[in-house]
Amino acid sequence: MQDYISANLPAIDFDHTRQFYAFLGFKCDYQSEQWMILSKDSLMLEFFHHPQLDRKESWFSACLRTHTMHDLFHVWQALDWTKFPNARITEIECSEEIELFCVIDPNGSLIRCIQID
Repeated sequence: MQDYISANLPAIDFDHTRQFYAFLGFKCDYQSEQWMILSKDSLMLEFFHHPQLDRKESWFSACLRTHTMHDLFHVWQALDWTKFPNARITEIECSEEIELFCVIDPNGSLIRCIQID
């Protein structure tokens, strides 16, 4: 395995966070009382337990850079987001510099999904 950096985000409730990311196709690789690691293909997210977090005040974020942003968007957009009322997905935004869509997870964290050319 090559060296890497992974996003480290808060989780108010590990079970709920794990269920949400499973909804997006992630699997749980590790979980303890204080730490959780989820992955989907080559993507990895790590979570620390933060039960006091107010999701409405959260400023946590991560960038997911991918060559298949459009495919990911269409798969995720087609899911039943009513299962997670505190989460949402945005439409794709295009500018001269960047093409992206965003996911707000149930913890209030912002995941920017960015197209890599």
